[in-house]
Amino acid sequence: MAEYKFILPWPPSINGYWRTVNNRQIISKRGRTYRAEIYTEFLFIGLLNELIDKNVNVHMILNPPTLRKYDVDNFTKAVFDGLTAAKFWVDDEQVQKLTVEKGKKIKGGDVEISVSVV
Repeated sequence: MAEYKFILPWPPSINGYWRTVNNRQIISKRGRTYRAEIYTEFLFIGLLNELIDKNVNVHMILNPPTLRKYDVDNFTKAVFDGLTAAKFWVDDEQVQKLTVEKGKKIKGGDVEISVSVV
């Protein structure tokens, strides 16, 4: 069973990920910037175009940049969409199990991710 571990930048909340323009939902500038950050990171660590085509389990530890309160479920979409855009996997529908933990405050924030192919 293949396992991947990596750290990504702190994602935008789902509340800041989407914008409505002319009655259409589009990814915000912040969301597009985050996708580009993941693409660059994956290019650097050699996981760009990994294109996993099997089911996966994902574990995330959210290490926020501040001590403000937040809902863990507000941060998964940007991460998953970024991984799909970087062609790490075919589509985030492959995720069979997702666990998300609140971590510790880290300057700038980040997300520790473990992906297990099942």
